[in-house]
Amino acid sequence: MLEAKSLSKNYRIPAEQGKPGLVRAVADVSFSLQECECCALVGESGSGKSTLSQLLMGLIPPSAGDVLLDGQSVFSLRGRAAEARFLKLQMVLQDGKSALDPRFTVYDSIAEPIRNLLRVSRERERKTVEELMHQMELSRSLLGRHAQELSGGQQKRVCIARAISVSPKFMIFDEAVSGLDVIVRKTILDLLKRLRREQGFAYLFITHDIDVALYIADRIMVMKNGKIIENVRYSGDPSCFSHPYSRLLLKSPGPGDPSAQA
Repeated sequence: MLEAKSLSKNYRIPAEQGKPGLVRAVADVSFSLQECECCALVGESGSGKSTLSQLLMGLIPPSAGDVLLDGQSVFSLRGRAAEARFLKLQMVLQDGKSALDPRFTVYDSIAEPIRNLLRVSRERERKTVEELMHQMELSRSLLGRHAQELSGGQQKRVCIARAISVSPKFMIFDEAVSGLDVIVRKTILDLLKRLRREQGFAYLFITHDIDVALYIADRIMVMKNGKIIENVRYSGDPSCFSHPYSRLLLKSPGPGDPSAQA
């Protein structure tokens, strides 16, 4: 289980009129993500979603609270134990091109976490990379290319392949389909739904687009001003949302309902 416990993150800002400034990017957030569950976190830009994702990954320290991965604080881990958490928890970022080292080929990008975390033989490494390319519906002819030679959708698939290469239990997607056109976005979402069915990953899908959340998630949390203001099970009926802000998001025009696209 991945659990946030009373998690907060404050940032200092320039003082005004002699008073120290403080911004609460994340404010007393608590929730848990169970194995094999798909949960979406929805909110506008600036609501604290990306800060929360960095806290969950243990990339930045909290001002208060804790993150537990299978009952152990990610902030208490040191050395190899800190590195080993990435065998259980992986993240896919919004910008696929920036997330991939431009010096690496597609093969090396996917193989890097396998080498660093699994330390298997080169033969097993190559077989795993080729299997991942097949799962991502990518041609093996792309293995020698670099990130800048790929389309946005291909870059995203390579990032997902990297993340699942070590078979983590939990995956965080931070605006992972933002910026893709509607057809590519739906293709990626359908791929993620298939991978979850086949391999049992648990997803925390962070997005500003509530249509994406409705399409992929079993449970949806709504974030505003650093706080989770609603946490509901979603089974196809939007009337489960009761908070006025959630209902406003439902009415706001977005890039389009993924389920409505071919």
